[in-house]
Amino acid sequence: MKKFYYLLKVSMERTIKELIRYKFNTISDIFLLYILFMAMFLGIRSFGTNMGVSALDMGNNLEGFIVGYFLWTIMMMAYSDAAYSLISDANRGTLEQLNMSSISLSCIITARTISNLLVNLVISIILLFIIMSTTNYWIEVKILSILIPIFLGIFSILGIGLICGGLALIFKKIQSLLNVIQYFLIGIVTINPKSEIISNIIPFRPAANKVFLTMIGGYSFKDFSIYDYGIMIGNSIIYFTIGLVVFNKCVKVAKSKGLLGQY
Repeated sequence: MKKFYYLLKVSMERTIKELIRYKFNTISDIFLLYILFMAMFLGIRSFGTNMGVSALDMGNNLEGFIVGYFLWTIMMMAYSDAAYSLISDANRGTLEQLNMSSISLSCIITARTISNLLVNLVISIILLFIIMSTTNYWIEVKILSILIPIFLGIFSILGIGLICGGLALIFKKIQSLLNVIQYFLIGIVTINPKSEIISNIIPFRPAANKVFLTMIGGYSFKDFSIYDYGIMIGNSIIYFTIGLVVFNKCVKVAKSKGLLGQY
C-alpha cells in the first residue's frame, strides 16, 4: 500500500509537469472540448426552436445535455488514458522497463490513470463553469455530492480502460475500438433504461444517475441510501476486476510473444 501511495504521488507529479510542459496541447484540448460542446449545444437549441419546442422544455433538455457532456468528458478521459499511456510507452521504448519494475504493470497503469483522472476532474469542472457562463444555463454544482458518486463509479470505466490497454499491448493500434467506445459512453449518459436491473449492470450508469439527480434534481449525497452506494461500489468492483484480469492475461500473452519491446 505504501508503494502504491508513492507511485500515485509520482504519477500525479508527472501528470502536472506534463500539463505545464506541454501547455499548448493542454490548452488546445480544453479549447476543442469547449468548441465541440458549443457546436452541439447551438445545434440542439436551433433545432428545438425550429421545431417549435417551448422554452421551458428546451431549457430542461439543455441542462441535461450540459450534465451529460460533463460526465462524458470525464469518462472519455478515464478510459482512454490507460490505452494511450501504454501506446506512448511502447513508442518511447520504456514499456519493457516499466514491466521490469517490482510493481506490477497493472498497478503502474492504474496509478497513472487515477492521477490523470484527478487532474482531468479539475479541468472538467472548470470547463463546466465556462460552459454554464457562456450558455447562461446555470446548474447547482455541489462539488462534494458530485465527486462522491463519480469516484465510487469511475472504477468501472477504469476497468474498460484496462481492457483497452491490454488489447493495445497485443494489437498495438486500437484507435478504431477506442472511437467506438466513445459512442458507447455517449449511450451511458443519454439512454435511461426503464429496467432498474439493466441500469444497475451498465458500467458507471448507477453513478451517472446520482450525478444527474444531484445537479438537476437538487439532491445531496446524504439523500442516497446505503443500497444506492452499494450498487455503485459493486458495479465498479465487478468491471474493475474484469479489467484487471483481462489486462494481466494480455500482459502474459504480450510477454510470451515478445511484443513488449516493439511497437
